[in-house]
Amino acid sequence: MRFRVILASLCLLALPFAAGGQEAAECRDFRFTADTNPFLSLSNPAALSAFDGHISMVGLDFRKDNGGLISLTESADSYKAVAGTESYFRISDRIAFHGRLAWSYFSGAGMGAQILMDPLFNPVNFLESDEATTGTKNREDYSLLGAMSYKLSNKWALGCEMDYSSADQTKVKDPRFSNVWMDLDLKAGASFRPEDNVMFGASLIYRSTLEQIRGGIYGTTDKQYFILADKGGFWGTLAELSGDYDYVPVTEFRPMKNDFLGLSFQALTGSWTNEAEVLYRMGYYGKKASSSATYFEFSGLRACYRGGFQTRSGEDIHKASLKLDYELLGNDENVFRYVTPSGQNTRVEYSGQNHIFDRHLASASLSYVWHKGVDGYLPEFSLGASVSGQARFQTTVLYPFYRNADCVTLDAGVFAGRNIRKGASVFSLGGRLGFRCGFGTPKDDGAYATTSGSTLRSFDNYLFRQFEYDTAPAAGAGLSFAYTRIISDKFAPYVKVSDTFSALLAVPQYLSGRIRNVAMITLGLSF
Repeated sequence: MRFRVILASLCLLALPFAAGGQEAAECRDFRFTADTNPFLSLSNPAALSAFDGHISMVGLDFRKDNGGLISLTESADSYKAVAGTESYFRISDRIAFHGRLAWSYFSGAGMGAQILMDPLFNPVNFLESDEATTGTKNREDYSLLGAMSYKLSNKWALGCEMDYSSADQTKVKDPRFSNVWMDLDLKAGASFRPEDNVMFGASLIYRSTLEQIRGGIYGTTDKQYFILADKGGFWGTLAELSGDYDYVPVTEFRPMKNDFLGLSFQALTGSWTNEAEVLYRMGYYGKKASSSATYFEFSGLRACYRGGFQTRSGEDIHKASLKLDYELLGNDENVFRYVTPSGQNTRVEYSGQNHIFDRHLASASLSYVWHKGVDGYLPEFSLGASVSGQARFQTTVLYPFYRNADCVTLDAGVFAGRNIRKGASVFSLGGRLGFRCGFGTPKDDGAYATTSGSTLRSFDNYLFRQFEYDTAPAAGAGLSFAYTRIISDKFAPYVKVSDTFSALLAVPQYLSGRIRNVAMITLGLSF
């Protein structure tokens, strides 16, 4: 029932999009049209002022994943359903809009280990101490994006954008961790367009994320559960899951808060697009209250560059893209104690901070695609290749001990697609090949001074499993088939099925399986 209500809402939202704006000469595939418009590749919402016409889509996806070639955040047996709609449209000579609404539901069996939804997003994580407590995790996501541009003149434009998403996740086996996620991304920008194929712009960015977590025990309450406070590299301290004074509470939600503030600059000159972005980050875990502790406080800096080249020669489009990202993230652990003065409420008394973690995360990706025969609903032929890499270097210091770790992951792939039009029907065939490998040091432990003992724990079972997933050589292949029916110059429904198979090139030592298969079916409508 809930799914039908959401689906009806998506379709109703899409109807006014279809009615507004200028009509296209012929119906075009939504994703291909958006991907080959260089102005829409810019994050500045003021760049929407360069878009003329109207493209929209509404779609339903169902995905089934199986196989033990997975990271700690994935399931060997899961499914995911997605419903969404998206539009770009101009409603007047001065105003253009971009809107998107989506909902998804995920269910994965045999999941445990990571407690947070995205462990790499924060400098601290929490892990289940017992691998026997794995269970089904269910997650529901909602997202809404609205962007608008307004032309002040033929050359100047302003724009604003709000991108909001929320999610909730629950594990349905003790210990039953619950997560609630919120992400709000706001942008305000301006652009200057002296010529049709030239644009310069700048935008302000504010982003705020909040993940709240809570543990729960609903079965046999005489069994004790523990979690590992992972302070970096699957290394930290073991804590009992009971009450509200340890890292993960059981009667209330505890927040992990992040705020980002930054600037972005864009330049589009002929066939070239360039965009640079810098973000400063501040965050904490815990509650900022006199009676509740703030366990960690972190800060960081992120810089990224996105460049593109696109040229059209007759009915051919050549497009190349380059993305570079770098992030520095540090974490400070607060030193505190709870005190209860006579006749007063319990309060938190802080006595300092210890800098315990630094992480450098760099990534790069380069891709090229050639589209041949682009004057129809879809290009007659597409051929492309991509290569990407991610490098992570981190140091954790829990004095007098330290742990260094580094990991580099490389991915490469090629793909080809053929679209054959017969009257009002379009038959699409696609194939792809991929390869992944990596290298690094999972852990390099040492001490600045000798000591008689330590309460620190290293969860090597999780550490080596994730490291093998990131670095072990693996290859994969995928096939897809789609059928599109062009009903008119406004509507084109389609159905697409695909299957991707991946396998390790050697017998795994720590992963639970060697293969992974992903099957997907999509029902959609471009209009």
